[in-house]
Amino acid sequence: MTYTTSEIVPQIVQGNRSAFESLFKSYYSNLCGYAIKYVWELDQAEEIVQDLFFNLWNKRSDLYISSSIESYLFRAVRNACLNYLKYKKVRENYASIVQDSYNPGQGLDDNPVETLELQKKIDDSIEVMPPERKKIFLMSRYDGLKYKEIAEKLGISVKTVEAQMGKALKFLREELKEFLVILILMVIEILLFFYK
Repeated sequence: MTYTTSEIVPQIVQGNRSAFESLFKSYYSNLCGYAIKYVWELDQAEEIVQDLFFNLWNKRSDLYISSSIESYLFRAVRNACLNYLKYKKVRENYASIVQDSYNPGQGLDDNPVETLELQKKIDDSIEVMPPERKKIFLMSRYDGLKYKEIAEKLGISVKTVEAQMGKALKFLREELKEFLVILILMVIEILLFFYK
C-alpha cells in the first residue's frame, strides 16, 4: 500500500507496520548516502540510520513532526552524525592521552619522575587486561588501526571492538585515579591545542 506524506506519520504513530516499512524503504538508502558524507564509513552510516528508524518506531507514540517527514529524517541523521563525530573526537583525544602519557615540549615534563610513574602504571594496567581487550587496545592505540580494520583482522564485529575499547578506557580511568591531576592537565592542554 502507498501512503501520502501527510498520512504516513499518523499511521506510524498508530503502530501501522506497513506504513513504517514503506517509510524505511523510501528513505533508507538516501539517508545512508547522506550520513556517509559526514562519517566516511559505510558501516557507521548504516548504523546511524538504523538507530534512527529503531528509535522512531520504539518512540512512535510520542512522535511529533512539525516539518515534512523528509526534512525531519535528514535533519535527525545530520544531528546523529555530528554527535557521533563529537563523541569520536573526544574518545580519540582521551585515548591519545593514555597512549602518549604526556606530550614532551609542554609543561607536563617538568616532573619526569611523575610522568615515568604514570607511564609505568599505564603499561602495567594494559598488561593485566583480558587478552582480547588488550590486543584490541594495542592494535588501536599503538598500531593506529581503525575499529573497522581491527574487526576485519580479528574476525569480530565493529560493535565488539567499540565495546572492548570502552571497557579498556573505563578500566584505565579506574587504574589511573591517583594520577588524576596529571591526566586532567593533559586533557586541558590537548583540548586547548585542539580547539584553538
